[in-house]
Amino acid sequence: MDNPKFEIVTTTTGAISIRNIEVNEIMHNPVGPWIEANALYIDQSNLKQRLTESATEELVVFDVGLGAAANALAAISCARTRALRLISFERDLELLKFAHYHTAKFEHFRGFEGAIEAILTQGYWSNQKVFWELRQGEFLETIATEVQRPHLIFFDPYSPNVNQEMWTSKCFEKIRRISRELKDGGTSLYTYSQATRVRVALINAGFFVGYGKSTGLKTQTTEAATDISMLKSPLDKPWYDRWQRSNARYPYDCKIEQQAKFDTQIEKYFSNFSNF
Repeated sequence: MDNPKFEIVTTTTGAISIRNIEVNEIMHNPVGPWIEANALYIDQSNLKQRLTESATEELVVFDVGLGAAANALAAISCARTRALRLISFERDLELLKFAHYHTAKFEHFRGFEGAIEAILTQGYWSNQKVFWELRQGEFLETIATEVQRPHLIFFDPYSPNVNQEMWTSKCFEKIRRISRELKDGGTSLYTYSQATRVRVALINAGFFVGYGKSTGLKTQTTEAATDISMLKSPLDKPWYDRWQRSNARYPYDCKIEQQAKFDTQIEKYFSNFSNF
């Protein structure tokens, strides 16, 4: 099944990826889907080690923005002794169907053809260690009724240029409501964005926010968590100073009359750090 909305492309680094022609965005550009999935989400979250730890409770991972399933398959590839419950959120399966049709183009699909077929036709797939579920529909609606509570969140929707509602305070507040507190294992969220607006929205939603590792051409990404002790590199005074000077310092859904409230929120957030 081909689709005029997508095309197979070779990125500037020679990686094979997919471009959405309608929105002119290349998935995981420029390093390609598999390298970015592992660098940004798997390695940074320490998923491999967490899945070798002995635990009676399954590890719950939210894959927000299933897309062509690179992040999901990277997570499944890590499954070892601990059970993994992987929940992928996606409103439109066209991209995954396109990628599945071109399976031979993507080496990381090998061995997972049956899993992808099951997700597309049944909405779930499992083996002895992994239970993979699909939540299809608008994320802001599906997350409001979700009963699972994530340990890890791979937040990878289209960019705010074409999918702004996914990067708002409203969206992150919904995620924060079902996140785990530290006593329950905590929740960590990873995303490719380093935008000031996004980080402020996460802070406003109740997350602690830090610098994420670089990947591809991105010098930074973003890590958020439900407790500051879970962050490797929390946002610091240089970031706070840049935020004060920024012309894009408020979340995408912030109204003019709400700006003072957001200023107070950010100032209060950093005033709680004794070593700030």
